[in-house]
Amino acid sequence: MPSPDPLYCPLCGRPNQCGQADPANRDQPCWCFSARIDRQALERVPEEARGRSCLCPECARSATDTTTKHSG
Repeated sequence: MPSPDPLYCPLCGRPNQCGQADPANRDQPCWCFSARIDRQALERVPEEARGRSCLCPECARSATDTTTKHSG
């Protein structure tokens, strides 16, 4: 199984806007440093992506909202 790409959300596959993973933005704090991350969303991150790939802002807000938005 390939390693998760740190530039993409492990839940939806969209760019995660991670300031730490993007070489062009490494000198800027990531959006997640000041965001509230939904615990249910974190629990849904596959084991192989934990600590290696950030959620996107939309998935980080709510696991329930994300499921609804991405499934339709």
